[in-house]
Amino acid sequence: MTLLAAQPVSAGELPPLDRRPKPGIYALTNTCNWLVKGGKRVNLFDAPVDGVTDYVTWRMVQPEEASIRYPGLDRMMGEAVASGKYLSYGILAGIHTPDWVFEKAGIPRVPGGYLPWIEKDGKRVLNTPFLEVWEQTVKQFAARLYADPHRDRINYVPVTGFPFGNGLELYVPLNQKEFESLRYDREGKRLYVEFCCRVIDIFLRHFPDFPLGIAFTDWYGSTAEGHRRDLTESAAILDYAVKRAKEENVTVVPMGLWLGWKGICDNPDHPMMRLYTRMAKAAGAGAWEGQMGSCERNCLPLAEQVELARKNGVSWVQFWHHDCVCPECVKTLEEYRNRNAKTEEK
Repeated sequence: MTLLAAQPVSAGELPPLDRRPKPGIYALTNTCNWLVKGGKRVNLFDAPVDGVTDYVTWRMVQPEEASIRYPGLDRMMGEAVASGKYLSYGILAGIHTPDWVFEKAGIPRVPGGYLPWIEKDGKRVLNTPFLEVWEQTVKQFAARLYADPHRDRINYVPVTGFPFGNGLELYVPLNQKEFESLRYDREGKRLYVEFCCRVIDIFLRHFPDFPLGIAFTDWYGSTAEGHRRDLTESAAILDYAVKRAKEENVTVVPMGLWLGWKGICDNPDHPMMRLYTRMAKAAGAGAWEGQMGSCERNCLPLAEQVELARKNGVSWVQFWHHDCVCPECVKTLEEYRNRNAKTEEK
């Protein structure tokens, strides 16, 4: 992972896009880079990181169908340019889907947001009404990024709009009661996979020149014993994404989530790591995301996570802002950047 230098842009000229992710360590936030600590704002671009990844919600972006905005995007893009760093910006759907979408698509809101299927004539069919609405939002978002004079400051665009949770990850984060009522049988699984593949198609159509990050986990529902761990769906969807991306000459980047937990990223035989390794090799790039607040949980020390990311050839790793501003973590990240700078000088 190396820090890339900023390139000047001529007035009125849109910089070219090389479709390559910008390697390094990124601070992940949902604050539009307006983190407040001790009553003062902390600019994450000033942290010892290579850039910032920010998630906003669909409700924030498009509270009404005819009203669309991108909170913090202009300011954060300017901060990325001023610091010579990079920005990633994604729109979370799922439970953050605005009410007007359900009314327009004529679909019910359920625990987790929306289902990958709808009922029609007593049968489950793909939830295309939602996909049609979501594609229009993604199309407008793409037009906004493509027209940005500093669009080469974008590291990647998260693929979002998947069912359940925040629409970011490939997973089904439901408790036992919710999961049992879902009827997640063979047909339900097939429709889930198909829906996620159609979401990926939307991003491939509208963002062919930006790296696309696809976050995956192994949590698919819950039983009396706890979370149900299975990677069948994630593997099928990622296989599809990589295949289609190669056909369309688009860069997709499988991104393993929660790999900071002990026994996962430090265990090459863990199913999550096996899938990550296989998909990153097939895609030509891969990324990791740490657990929220990993420095306060039973996760591997940040220094070990960074070193494992380096050894595994991770394109970028993103840590939640908690882990980029605490004094001990800042020290670790500064050491990484100092080592990185010395390596580049040689």
